[in-house]
Amino acid sequence: KQLTDWEMKSFFVKGWFAVGHTAELAKHGDVKVVDVGEQSFILTRPRKGGIRAFYNACRHRGARVCSKNTSNCKQLVCPYHWWTYRLDGSLKATPPVVSPPEKKETLGLVPVAHVDTFAGLIFLNQDPDAAPLSDTLGDLPQKLQRYDLDGMNMHDMKEYSIGANWKLAIENFIDFYHINAVHPALSEFSCVSNHMAYQGSGDYIGFVTSPLTDCGGPGDSGNFNSWQRVNKTEKSAALFFTIFPNVCITIYPHSVYTLITLPTSEPTRTYEQLSLLMAPGAKLEGEDEATYKGKCDALMEFVCQVNDEDVAAIENLQRGMRVARQTNMHGQFLPEYDWPIHRFHAMILNGMKDEWRIHQKRVDEKLFPR
Repeated sequence: KQLTDWEMKSFFVKGWFAVGHTAELAKHGDVKVVDVGEQSFILTRPRKGGIRAFYNACRHRGARVCSKNTSNCKQLVCPYHWWTYRLDGSLKATPPVVSPPEKKETLGLVPVAHVDTFAGLIFLNQDPDAAPLSDTLGDLPQKLQRYDLDGMNMHDMKEYSIGANWKLAIENFIDFYHINAVHPALSEFSCVSNHMAYQGSGDYIGFVTSPLTDCGGPGDSGNFNSWQRVNKTEKSAALFFTIFPNVCITIYPHSVYTLITLPTSEPTRTYEQLSLLMAPGAKLEGEDEATYKGKCDALMEFVCQVNDEDVAAIENLQRGMRVARQTNMHGQFLPEYDWPIHRFHAMILNGMKDEWRIHQKRVDEKLFPR
């Protein structure tokens, strides 16, 4: 419990974390509910002012206002006493009594301190004194400048409940060493031997597969148009980034799939949202909508198959770690493959230094490929 509380404070209160996609709140009236540990947030798209984020608690008695995502929402109504809020968070009505206007002005939903977006993702930070999101991203925007990620089209989404700690889900994504053992279909498309570091400054872990291998699968290069502004190498490469602490991004030559990973109130239970988004103009010239949708569906099925295999591996790892803990066993790292894990662990320990009075853990350059 102490460690879980510390993680929430360090990474999901004081730090920036991802909660969804701008495509999920593309229209006025879109509402998304996000639960993080024991905290809950409401994301809205009011008519003016862009995406907003509020704590999911009524100003009357603290009841949970929203319980599910919705579209075409006109107002937010607390189910306990029908207190009603506009999508900009302001208090609209307190039936059956009539509250004075000056009182209603102070009783709107409590806003989250900071909301920002990057690469079609929505990030929150609850710390009023937080540094801007750009400080976290470092040079990542420059790496992705030729990818028009803000223009992506959401194709599909799948939710997972994983029986493991959220950090193991992140570690699994940055662990490309397991591909041959866990993902037979993916290994033909994205070979382990073709993975290379693509790291720079910023709170992220990055690597690439170059080149990808066309193998008759749904991700083959000929199935879709590629990003319009990428260079020749990028048209045959996959980019992988984990923005600390909780979002993993796979960028194919024609699409993106993301994994937003959030802790729940149980230390060994994780919520994960997988989303597939297509590049602008991915549909081939002259192709009918039904054919294009079928190819997108096949790609979604492929990435879900990969993630289903990952979930089984993550849950097995969680079970094995319980055994290892009882034997005081320590892992053996292989620098060639495990440097992303080392970088992630260093980021976790960096966050621990203030709360736990430990020395700052920096990346060991000997374990980092160049």
